[in-house]
Order: sequence, then C-alpha cells, then structure tokens
Amino acid sequence: MAINLNGYRITVLCEDKNQYDFISSYAKLLGATKINRLTQAHNNGTVLKHYPDAAKSYRKYATQNIILVVMIDADEKTIQERLREFDEKLYIEKYKLNQNTRLGNEKILIFVPIRNIESWFYYIDTKNTDGETLKGSDGKLISYKNKYPNKDIDVNLFAKRLKNEICINGLPKNAPSSLRHACNELDRLKN
Repeated sequence: MAINLNGYRITVLCEDKNQYDFISSYAKLLGATKINRLTQAHNNGTVLKHYPDAAKSYRKYATQNIILVVMIDADEKTIQERLREFDEKLYIEKYKLNQNTRLGNEKILIFVPIRNIESWFYYIDTKNTDGETLKGSDGKLISYKNKYPNKDIDVNLFAKRLKNEICINGLPKNAPSSLRHACNELDRLKN
C-alpha cells in the first residue's frame, strides 16, 4: 500500500534546516501540502524539550488528519538510546517500566539518522553505508556535515532519489539501519 499524505496536516519538530527541508520535501512527494515547523530547535536538547508538548498537542487533535514528525541526530548514541530519551521525556513512569510511550495507532513518527542527516544524504548519493559504519581514527562515527553543507545541496533531489530510486522496491539490504528504522516509522501511516 502506497502512502498518500494528501489532506494531512504535518507538524515537524527537528534540529536543523537540512532535516526540515528533507522531511518536507519527502512529505510533498507523498502528497502533503500542509507542513509546518514547530520550532527552531538548533540542537537535540531542544527537540527533546519540546517533544512532550508536541505529542500532547498531537493527541489533543488526533481525530483530525494530523501527523507529528520528529527528527533528531543520533550523534554518538544508538537509535534505541535516542528513542528511550523520547520515552523518558514523554512519560517517566512508562520509561521506568521499559514500556513504549507511543501507541501503535498514533501518527507520531520519530526519525533518528545515525550521526546526522548527512549520513542519509551520503547513502542516497553513493548507495554506500560507510556513513553509518565507518569510524575515524578517534573512534567516532564519521560526520558528513562538511560534505553536504546547507547552502550547497539540493535536499529535494535527495528526497526524490530516496522515494523514486531506492524505496520503490523496498530498501536494499545495504541500506543504513537508521533509514530502515525510518521506513518502519512510516508504516505507522498505514493504520
């Protein structure tokens, strides 16, 4: 089943311009016309801080055609560690019991690119997963932020390539696990 976002109002909570531009470009390719950015976050701490209020607002209007999309860089953490941080911020008691704080039918999507969104750009651009697995001499994951600076990239092109060349037949086996997780999050829209 293809995802059609026509008629949905999408609210985006994310860290930076590249993330917002990528999310909105991809959503438009899926038919969305009403996309707004919740706040100018600038870092993962601000995204985590605003998440509980964003989720509360989503739940208040959940009977309407709305979607909350949240994106945060994993930086040096794993996807699971970041998801647990969202659980902790949203509902501390469920977090302590290791329970999921989002219901299966909620259209709250959380995307966590490993290191940063530019690792996805690197994969889309090269079909190579080095952006997720390669570590530098300091033992840290390589960052592709300098390779894909805001002013020099066409985020629309990356969104189109992902949708039309990569996702059309399902993600290839060598796709980054963080991109695979994002596709699983998109399955929440099929309910």
